[in-house]
Amino acid sequence: MKKLHWSLLLSFLLASCFCIFGQGMAYFLSEYAVSVAPIYYLTGLTVAGIFLYVVSGLLLLLLIKRQEKVRTHRELYAIVLFTVAPAASLWAFFVTAMWWG
Repeated sequence: MKKLHWSLLLSFLLASCFCIFGQGMAYFLSEYAVSVAPIYYLTGLTVAGIFLYVVSGLLLLLLIKRQEKVRTHRELYAIVLFTVAPAASLWAFFVTAMWWG
């Protein structure tokens, strides 16, 4: 069960970083990695972030199904996921849409 908890936390934190700090990461990757327009990096980070939020939701459902009797931190995970994920995803989508014009 510890592996499932860590996978959930890692995917959630990575998705949050991609969605919230995607614009800065796009500029950094464009400058120091392959020299591509930052808009393509931002689009990829946004899609990856939203996908990782979906993965986090599925991992949370799996955690709830596996631990029927033990209720450690499940409610907290659900509250944080369902408040942060929509806000961060909408923010990332808005920023990406503004970049695309």
